[in-house]
Amino acid sequence: MKKIFITLIIVFISANLFAEYKRIISLAPSVTRSLYELGLEEKVIAVTVYCPKGNIQKENVGTLLEPNIEKIISLNPDLIISTKEGNNKSVIEKIQRLGCKVYVMDTVSNFDEICKNFQNLGNYLDKKETADKILKTVRDEIDGIFLKTKNKKSEKIFWEVGAQPLFTAGKKSFVNNYNKFLGTTNIFEDIDMRYPNINIESVILKNPDIILLVNMGDITHEEIKRWKQINTINAVKNNRIYMLDVNDIFTPTPLTFLKGVKIILKTLYPDFENEK
Repeated sequence: MKKIFITLIIVFISANLFAEYKRIISLAPSVTRSLYELGLEEKVIAVTVYCPKGNIQKENVGTLLEPNIEKIISLNPDLIISTKEGNNKSVIEKIQRLGCKVYVMDTVSNFDEICKNFQNLGNYLDKKETADKILKTVRDEIDGIFLKTKNKKSEKIFWEVGAQPLFTAGKKSFVNNYNKFLGTTNIFEDIDMRYPNINIESVILKNPDIILLVNMGDITHEEIKRWKQINTINAVKNNRIYMLDVNDIFTPTPLTFLKGVKIILKTLYPDFENEK
């Protein structure tokens, strides 16, 4: 009798730990991408403006910072997933006060934290096996890339993630962690911030070998023309200014990070795959 009672308790706890969510609202592109990768697209009923659309049509609930709370409530979600970094904390707290269940994903500053965040989400949504399989594949590939790049001659990179004013990726940004797997060095990795505001003079002084522009916000191909006017920088002299797609670089999921590494490597070093 005691054994049966214990078994019933375990079943009850398991059922409550892994509630099946059928009406999920994602409030950030990285969340939406993670849900798709975990095979949960059919459970996602609404997303924000810049989230990937997927194969199934979904409701739009506004922007990352200003989601439409009234519409969110009207959709009767059983789970809302947000992020600490991207979403407005006061908005999320208001949604919680209105009785909605919210899962908040942590801020990430490197590849390992991206993997941990993804694993936690997979565990929470009863998709542990799927998350485990994805993470093993990604880690195996990323480790293989690191073995090939770790001893190559390091080149200096300037990452531009905002133009006016000028913003870059600092030490606490997961974007900075790309350099580990590219075999490069971020010229502003010594700044203990995520995305510090810097000036052109400091970029000129540090003289990067490569300039990487991420096409977000006010960064357009006009920026390439602007940098080409400063011909004292090695990156300009050697015509090594590149534009990257924000969707390939700024969505912190394990699969997207791996994709970003591959894209940047191919962009900077076209013959990389043929190197031994």
